[in-house]
Amino acid sequence: MRLFPTTEKKNKKLCLLLMSLLIIVVLFSGCWDWMELNDITIISGIGLDETEEQGKIRLTVQVIRPAALSGGGGDTGGTKGGGGLGGDETQAVRLLTTTGETVFQAIRNLGTQASHRLFLSHTHVVVISREAAEKGIYRFIDFFARDTEPRPNIRVLIAEREAGEIMRHASGVESIPALGLYRAVQTAALNALAPDITLQDAKIRLASETTELVAPLTKLYVEEGIDGEKKTRVDVAGTAVFRGDKMVGTLNKKETRGLHWILDKVKTGIIVIEHAGGKQSLEIVKAESKITPEIRDNELVVKIKLDVNTILGDQQCVKILTEPDEIALLEEKQTAEIRTEITGAIKKAQELKADIFGFGDEFHRKYPEQWKKLEQHWVELFPGIKIELEIKSDIKGTGAIREPVYRLR
Repeated sequence: MRLFPTTEKKNKKLCLLLMSLLIIVVLFSGCWDWMELNDITIISGIGLDETEEQGKIRLTVQVIRPAALSGGGGDTGGTKGGGGLGGDETQAVRLLTTTGETVFQAIRNLGTQASHRLFLSHTHVVVISREAAEKGIYRFIDFFARDTEPRPNIRVLIAEREAGEIMRHASGVESIPALGLYRAVQTAALNALAPDITLQDAKIRLASETTELVAPLTKLYVEEGIDGEKKTRVDVAGTAVFRGDKMVGTLNKKETRGLHWILDKVKTGIIVIEHAGGKQSLEIVKAESKITPEIRDNELVVKIKLDVNTILGDQQCVKILTEPDEIALLEEKQTAEIRTEITGAIKKAQELKADIFGFGDEFHRKYPEQWKKLEQHWVELFPGIKIELEIKSDIKGTGAIREPVYRLR
């Protein structure tokens, strides 16, 4: 008679136990918090404005209509006479609007119109009007940072005029306009035409003692479609500049790329220069920058070193530009254009007393002891910082051809 089970029996029992556990996991696991699509109202984009009534916020949202998406709603942005998105059943989104004393209250008030629970996890963009941003953006951002449902990668934008109007029109070719606006921001940032600022980025910059917030600017424009009808679209370009949580000014497209040069965020783009009687396009294929802070004889100095590589994208003159002397002249003018963009961004930021480059953080890291005294007066010190630029720009190629396709006869 065996007093103890054999090793073989132990192994069988262990296998049975593991199989039982596996079956339990498969049968009882699942989406415990699953919500049916028909039971929720998915918000894709949010516009925030101030109302004429003092202190109230107007909320305009794009709500996704799954039925229209599955049915191929078509071009949601085509609106006759500059009109906007409406309640047409062929549209991929509907517009809802309400007001409240706070953002949270406005969203709750919206629930009475939506008939289903509001779902913010698929919100792509939050657009705030310039008028509201100039009075302070914090009161609009706090809810999205505090609530657990909105994702930290929501893009934050500033509307030149009303944010609600931005929500009413299409951007790009997406069937969901807010998604088109989201991707337009990413494309603009890729070409250094606007910053790409997420909710997380906004939180970090607002919490910083020195680095100020920036955000992409968006506005409406009218285009003529193939059928000759006027269509109002949304454009993203330029930068809103903040001091604290208040918007204090803007950067144009060139100044915006100057900001990107300094922050090492230029990935591609076109530099247009005047040369040989025409405009020549140089495509950026590589750009690297480095910021080095220095304290010299009680003077604050920031050295910016930039290395840029481009290729000749197109030319408007019939001259051969691939000769060494011509390349050298092109590089010289290219360097001058880059310098102009950088100095333009720095000049504007210093005029606005807004350290949007993070120079204060650089001094803090390198001179922690001295920073204790500098930090208290940084707003006054920033405009007087001396900037030293070292730019190396090379043209590395001329595309598939070396000579112009047309020569004067």
